[in-house]
Amino acid sequence: MKIAVLGGGSSYTPELLEGVLEREPSLDEVWLVDVPAGREKVETIARLAERMATARGRRVRFPVTEDREAAIADASFVLSQMRVGGLKMRGADERIPLRHGLLGQETTGAGGFANAMRTIPVALEVAEEMARLAPEAWLLNFTNPAGLVTQAICSAGYDRVVGLCNVARTTERRIAQLGGLAEGDVELEAAGLNHLTGSWIRVGGSDATSLVLRSGALEEELRHVAPEFEPPRDFFAELGFVPNPYLNYFFFPGPTLRHAQLAAASTEGTRAERVQEIEQQLFARYRDPELTGKPPELEQRGGAYYSEVAVDVMTALQAAEPRNLVLNLANRGALPDFADDDVVERNAEVSRAGIRPVPRKDPLPPLLRTFALAVKEYERLTVAAAMQGSRRKAREALMCHPLIGGADVAQALLDDLAAENRAYWPELR
Repeated sequence: MKIAVLGGGSSYTPELLEGVLEREPSLDEVWLVDVPAGREKVETIARLAERMATARGRRVRFPVTEDREAAIADASFVLSQMRVGGLKMRGADERIPLRHGLLGQETTGAGGFANAMRTIPVALEVAEEMARLAPEAWLLNFTNPAGLVTQAICSAGYDRVVGLCNVARTTERRIAQLGGLAEGDVELEAAGLNHLTGSWIRVGGSDATSLVLRSGALEEELRHVAPEFEPPRDFFAELGFVPNPYLNYFFFPGPTLRHAQLAAASTEGTRAERVQEIEQQLFARYRDPELTGKPPELEQRGGAYYSEVAVDVMTALQAAEPRNLVLNLANRGALPDFADDDVVERNAEVSRAGIRPVPRKDPLPPLLRTFALAVKEYERLTVAAAMQGSRRKAREALMCHPLIGGADVAQALLDDLAAENRAYWPELR
């Protein structure tokens, strides 16, 4: 089996490599693709990968290349974890919105928009190359904003793609840990959009959503948008669904923004700046010739269970019996609030027969539905803006997003983001 990893020099890659080395016995080669600026990083990852394989008694090749087409040709799976513009542009995604009194975040709101506009053109090139060079391969997209990038690929007519996220798996594991349960005892149903889902929990086959919410077991994680913030009494206990942690940006935008502004103005810095420091430490560890596995420091980077989700999808797509997994994929009637070609985050049955989203009979709860429908309209407009180079649609996309606002704010923000991204965005007309 051949796998191509786009963004192979990412600090996340050892997490993926550990998973495929331990769980993919037919693996022959993992091609690590990166841009010239990432050459030193990707070569460091390749050397670590070779040590990891040797330590596990595996004979696997790890070619390093800037030739994306050579890596994609005849691959079984292409895993995308690209970051177009690198962490430098992520930092701009976070700081420019803050200057306009808006949240800056790599997947949500104005920062997610800037990231998507850089990334969608490259993602569509990848999809075209796969259709030509590896038509039977599946594209597993971790590139953020994962749901929106997957939407763009599906909207362009490519259907062998799913978006992956680790939040559902992390939530399942956290509930199991807190309850002293075996991992398989907790089942999670997710519905919504990437980073904008509600979840319902079953334990031992019985609904446990209300019990989980009222126990307060997850409350510290759910409400931690700012150290000094206290949500309304019983807010989470009465919600009716376990919210994706990113919903705090929508539920509590004021405290979230104030905390981000204070952090950016202090020595703490933005998340992008903190990630750069973490990555320096990680790559120092990766260069250690004695290291033969992912170091524990990788957990600070985020992305726990990332490799597990990716390998679960690859394994399930080769199996006769279907596996229930939470994915970002074309709706096809699964959620009644959305069009068939809208990419949603939903449970799906995955096997060698393909990927089928599991239908949900009930509409989303009103609070969740209100935000999700607005963000989906923003996503549709963002895809159109990136594919057509339309300034008007870019402005309307920003106006539709619940965390942004009116035309005056959207236009000033768009002007600043476009100026900073002139080397990456399509020309807007």
